[in-house]
Amino acid sequence: MSVAAGLLLYAAVMSWWGPHVLAKITARGINPLLGVTAWLTAVVGVLGAWAAAMIVLALDAVDALSNSVVGTMCLEILGHFGQIDMARPVAATIAVTLIATSLALSILFGLRTVRTLRALRTTSHEHAMAARVVGRPTPWPDVFVVNADQAAAYCVSGRPRAIVVTSAALASLEDDQLAAVLAHEYAHLTGRHHQLLMLLRAAAAGLPSLPLLAAGPDAVSRLLEMNADDSAARRHGRHPLLCGMAALVGRPTVPAAALGAAHTAVLDRAARLAAPAPAGVRWRDRVTLWTAISLTIAVPVFTSALCHH
Repeated sequence: MSVAAGLLLYAAVMSWWGPHVLAKITARGINPLLGVTAWLTAVVGVLGAWAAAMIVLALDAVDALSNSVVGTMCLEILGHFGQIDMARPVAATIAVTLIATSLALSILFGLRTVRTLRALRTTSHEHAMAARVVGRPTPWPDVFVVNADQAAAYCVSGRPRAIVVTSAALASLEDDQLAAVLAHEYAHLTGRHHQLLMLLRAAAAGLPSLPLLAAGPDAVSRLLEMNADDSAARRHGRHPLLCGMAALVGRPTVPAAALGAAHTAVLDRAARLAAPAPAGVRWRDRVTLWTAISLTIAVPVFTSALCHH
């Protein structure tokens, strides 16, 4: 098996089988930040494996065409020493096809990703600016109150960023509940959760047929909400946060570019806050996630080394 074939096999298995495994081991969100790391490692690993496989295939095809000393020297400088024994017309056809396909896929993925990322950033920035114009400032940094009959609280990234709290939410939340909800939103902003989700959504738009990329944004969004819950609960306690979430849950969805305290997986998050996992379960979950992360990194490296020899 060639290096390219091994990398393609790894990418295919991770793309179609990986989401099921990752969803299972991160479902409870016991260690949400480590769960996010597991998903990101898989996504980066798959994209890197696809890219590396295309580069190796293109180099093999170019190597088959190359009969000159200069061409061989260039390939050796790039670290490639393999050769393909085939007729020159066949080699030429395969080389042109592989290089053209690699370039076309790379350009298509790049254009889709950049276009989606630009649209998401523009939408988020415009919403943050609108919130600052329409809303009234508060004693809390970057927090603005917008008059509305329905209770809601969410944050949007931008330059500058904004946390939006409706007047109905302000009236319905107790002081400790409001503090916990705001701490949840601050955790999103300081953790740059918006930017991370934008990248994942842009990658999913670039290659929508890959199940791993398609599943990544929702799964990571859920884990990031749990991570923000943990941050808020450490500062203000679980009970005020649970009550704040209960006061906001069931309201209309927040804007697509925003992250709201009572918007994603509220029931799972409430159950998790009400009954935290014991220390032993948390450690077993850490071991499981670190094992998954290690295998995700080690398998393509081991496959490449084994196939190369």
